[in-house]
Amino acid sequence: MARSFADDNAIPNGWRTRYPGSAIWIIIAIFRGFLEASFYSIYYIPSSLRQSPTWTYRQACMTRLLERVFHIITEIGFTQSLSLEPDKVGDRWVTIDPASASAYSSDFASETVKPEMVGGTWYPNLPSKQSLLEEQGLVVLSFHSGSLLWLTGRPEDSGPTATLLNNSLGNNTRSLWLQYRLGGGSNPTPYPGAMQDAVTAYIYLIKNMGISPSRIVLAGDSTGSTIAVALLRYLASIREVKNHELAELPPPKACLLFSPSVEYCFEGDPEAVSTNRNIKSDYVEARMMAWGARAIAPPETVRLDDPYISPALHPFATPVPIFVQAGGAEVLADSVRGFSNAMSSVPGNKVEYLEVPDVPHDVYVVGTILGWSKEQKDIHEAAARFVLQ
Repeated sequence: MARSFADDNAIPNGWRTRYPGSAIWIIIAIFRGFLEASFYSIYYIPSSLRQSPTWTYRQACMTRLLERVFHIITEIGFTQSLSLEPDKVGDRWVTIDPASASAYSSDFASETVKPEMVGGTWYPNLPSKQSLLEEQGLVVLSFHSGSLLWLTGRPEDSGPTATLLNNSLGNNTRSLWLQYRLGGGSNPTPYPGAMQDAVTAYIYLIKNMGISPSRIVLAGDSTGSTIAVALLRYLASIREVKNHELAELPPPKACLLFSPSVEYCFEGDPEAVSTNRNIKSDYVEARMMAWGARAIAPPETVRLDDPYISPALHPFATPVPIFVQAGGAEVLADSVRGFSNAMSSVPGNKVEYLEVPDVPHDVYVVGTILGWSKEQKDIHEAAARFVLQ
């Protein structure tokens, strides 16, 4: 039976998560990793022993390596703290003040989590309002992955993906990758913090940059898709809210979801994840997914089956066309397909589903790293065709 509330014990704890234990364990993990790498470099030579017999030697080894990296991160409980300083991003970096309190009405209002200043990175560069008006190109508002524990949308973790998506969508496409607040680090911010940040960024694009919503494409991969779908639902819910500054505006042009996290009742249940049919062919692990579910949905704050956390269980009507992609060998394949089917069943919804056979989680981002560069390019091009049709 799927979980209704996240498990507090999912947060890594113990001597390995605190210095000097974490440093000692990293040294042990490096030595252990060397032994494992040596073993699998031989073990995977026969294709029949790989995670899938259709995978290349590189794909098998690199997927295993990424799985071990995430395993170590979970063991030491590493999370990322955010900065609003531009650092190496330079003038592509922007900080965005919250909108008026009324913009976060109803579902995203909270007594404990309030909207705050957020940052974001523009790709390929920060445009002027005049250039945006003259170019009339698409603008992507993108939400990165990372289980609400890591990543920032800055070039070091999102630059290649941002460039590939921009190029796929054509000339004059710009994108803003939001550095939304995380559920870990020095300032852990659970639901609805990241969703509030999505509203902040969306209003910034419309009000500050003068971009019509009909030119905005929402995009998210993995956990970022949770935020993108939540923004879609929110925009649908406030259509009837009197005097809401977004109520009378046209909807976004499209929403692109890649390996989306759309059913946290499943992701927050380590037993269900560990027995999933694709657990041996994916690089995610049960403990990491349960930790991510706890980060976004503390049990005292929100249920895992909340409509904004598990939209696969709560389909809704939206005028925004939705592109959904999953990997046939990823743990989330069944929940993503279920979400797509549920949303397609709502009258008036337009949903296109693409399942790439025999690939693991989030090839949209890590395809080149793991050895699925062609599949990664195909995914971007399929998403672009959906938007431009």
